[in-house]
Amino acid sequence: MSSPETAQPAIDEAPSSPTIRLTPAAIEKVREMLEEEDLLETGGLRLTARHGAGCSAPLQFGMILEFEPGPGDEVLEGNGIRLFIDTRSSWSLDGLMVDYVDTPGMGEGFAFRHPRGVGGRAC
Repeated sequence: MSSPETAQPAIDEAPSSPTIRLTPAAIEKVREMLEEEDLLETGGLRLTARHGAGCSAPLQFGMILEFEPGPGDEVLEGNGIRLFIDTRSSWSLDGLMVDYVDTPGMGEGFAFRHPRGVGGRAC
C-alpha cells in the first residue's frame, strides 16, 4: 500500500486544470481495468465529485470507465492513462489523491484522500 507521503505525483496539468494524483497502485489498477475493457488507447477513467448538503458535508467521489471524453471535459493524461473531468467536478477534485488498497479482512478498492479533509469539503 502506498501512503500519500511516498506516492509520486502521477497526473499534473496546467495551473487552470485540477491537480489529481494517483499512487502507483492506483495507476496499475486503472490501467488493468482499461485494458480489460479495451479502452486503454481511446478511453479513460471519469472522476466525479458530488456535494452533500451544506459546506460541512463531505464530497462523494465517483469513477467510471468511458469510451471517450464528453463535450467540455478536461482530459488529464499521464502514466499511460487518461482521466476525464467534467467542469462541475473540476474544482472539487483539485488536490485529490487516489490510491488502490488491498487490506486483509477489509477487502480491496480505491481510496480517496483530499487536502480539504476527510471526503473533501464543498466550501
